[in-house]
Amino acid sequence: MNYFSKPHLAATVALGLIFTAPAVYAQTIQDVFEPEFFEQYAPQNALDMIEQIPGFQLQVADNRRGLGQGGANILINGERLTGKSDVGSQLSRIVADNVVKIEIKDGASLDIPGLSGQVANIVTKNTGVTGTWSWAPQFRERQRINLNHIHLTVSGEKGNLSYSAEIRNEAQRNGDWGPETLTAADGTVFEIRDELGRYNFDGPGAVLDLNWKPKEDHVGNLNLEYNKQNFASLERSNRRALTPRGRDLETVFTGGEDEWNAKIGADYEFPVGPGKLKAIGYYRAEHSPTRNKFSVFDLTGEQIGGSIFDRVADEGEAILRGEYSWSNAKGQDWTFGAEGVFNFLDIESELQVFNDGEFIEEAIDGATSRVEERRTEATLTHNRALSPKWDLQVSAGVEYSEIQQEGEEARDYIRPKGFLLATYKPDEKTAVRFRAEREVGQLSFFDIIASIDVVDGIDRAGNSNLVPSQRWIGSLEYDRDFGQGFTININPYFQLISDLVDRIPIGDDGDAVGNVDNAIRYGIDFNTSIKGDRWGWTGTQFDLDLEWRDSRVDDPVTGESRQLSRDKKTFWHARARYDVPKTEWAIGGGVREFADYKGFRLFTTDDPTLERPITYAFVEHKDVFGMRIRVELTNLIDSKEEFTREFFTDRRDRGVLDFTEFQSRAFGPILDIEFSGTF
Repeated sequence: MNYFSKPHLAATVALGLIFTAPAVYAQTIQDVFEPEFFEQYAPQNALDMIEQIPGFQLQVADNRRGLGQGGANILINGERLTGKSDVGSQLSRIVADNVVKIEIKDGASLDIPGLSGQVANIVTKNTGVTGTWSWAPQFRERQRINLNHIHLTVSGEKGNLSYSAEIRNEAQRNGDWGPETLTAADGTVFEIRDELGRYNFDGPGAVLDLNWKPKEDHVGNLNLEYNKQNFASLERSNRRALTPRGRDLETVFTGGEDEWNAKIGADYEFPVGPGKLKAIGYYRAEHSPTRNKFSVFDLTGEQIGGSIFDRVADEGEAILRGEYSWSNAKGQDWTFGAEGVFNFLDIESELQVFNDGEFIEEAIDGATSRVEERRTEATLTHNRALSPKWDLQVSAGVEYSEIQQEGEEARDYIRPKGFLLATYKPDEKTAVRFRAEREVGQLSFFDIIASIDVVDGIDRAGNSNLVPSQRWIGSLEYDRDFGQGFTININPYFQLISDLVDRIPIGDDGDAVGNVDNAIRYGIDFNTSIKGDRWGWTGTQFDLDLEWRDSRVDDPVTGESRQLSRDKKTFWHARARYDVPKTEWAIGGGVREFADYKGFRLFTTDDPTLERPITYAFVEHKDVFGMRIRVELTNLIDSKEEFTREFFTDRRDRGVLDFTEFQSRAFGPILDIEFSGTF
């Protein structure tokens, strides 16, 4: 098919770069980064250091399925992070002065199942009680000053017990404003709206990590975390009719959530026989009451319509996992893993509709329910060096899952899973990585239970037959270090997807999240880091990230071929930094832009875009009475978020275009000032 021409072109360009990279740049790859490498950046913690390693891309895995999917591409003193920890939070609690070095390794050479590509091993030392702090006020147009974004961490060690703790508040004060126009299919604008949005969030939380080494080769970890998440949103719309089809109204939407969640993770590793056994436990609980209210008023201020949707969601995840690892006389590593998981989501919902001057409860089907999943898996993973230039990791496993919704018959399925990771290093500066994987996706139980959008008046039916998607993934990654901070990474990939999770029709006019038989996705990622020192531009650094993606699926409504709904289309981010030599000053900035493909529902399509790229600039002083001060201004050229939605007279396979909504929302310049330090 002709839509494969773009990936063929991308692959040709990638291979051309691989085989034509000039030998004149051949230098020894820098696999170990000492503290001296980071001095110009004056880092305060390990996260600051990781972000400055040329070509390294930090990967997080908080939402991965179970605990056996490899996790973040970070090791601390050779050990994988415990549970589903926030990798950024953990790295921010390691003071930079405690970092001895950072080693960049290849995932296929490690005896950790699932890790691929570059992996950073952070080697640390103990220097007593240390800590970090930061306060980041934010100033935005038409918003209250955000003074509540605060982090405080402390770490230390006593005997064979080390600890790190953090208290924080992740605060956001967002908002936008602008016009919306409604245009009939014949081009007539029949209604205009003046809209304003406010979206506030506060997320206070606390984390405690304990590491215990009672004796040689015995290691235990305990992670405790508690968070509050308070969301509040407000959207006002002043609507004015231009033709009889339009309406003169005032509408107000308010939404809120008052959530708490708690996590506990623990593991203990010790020698058994010829190898070592690691026992892992994890539990997460979450309580989330939400309210969405939509009110409609006439121009006199009298309420003439509206609805309230209340929902209380309780969810949890419990995981027990065991891993036994051993090496044979030839240095070949084996790991057997077994895992059991219990997940649940319990939702109680209530709908009230405004009628004759009051809100009256109205029955809704399928929006109060409970879903449970019991899942087990077993995997066997093997690592070996085939030669000085080849590393191989192979894993094979099987997963059994049983899902049951309250009042429905239980459904079960068996899914094979596994991967092959191979790395070829023709020299010390080049790596070519091949990955082939059979992956089972993560399922959101919220898609199984029915819900209601009070703003658009669109009900989403529940679907008790929903199953996780599965993917065959193939990728070929090329990684080259030309020395002196000049790196490139190219990663073309291809995915064959079955049981794609998408919007599907239910009955004649029902709309639900469901499964589509087959789909494909393909794309290419590229990033490069360039330090200017090699050309005499001391203190300069340039970074560029590029992503392009395309896909194909048969639309479950029309049957026509299209891209995956709301899938990523392109993303690019270019940034520059200049650390002024022999001073404590640094300046820089960047520009970024994204584009997604259209979203598809039963009666509508939607298309979010940016009017123009997002630009930003910063200035930083690394030592003001011992603290670092960074001032950053974002949205220098006043970009706007745009949103286009098409409404059809009937289902998209039967109707024609009825009218189009076009929304343009400004959000103004954003001024961030961060004060941070260590102790």
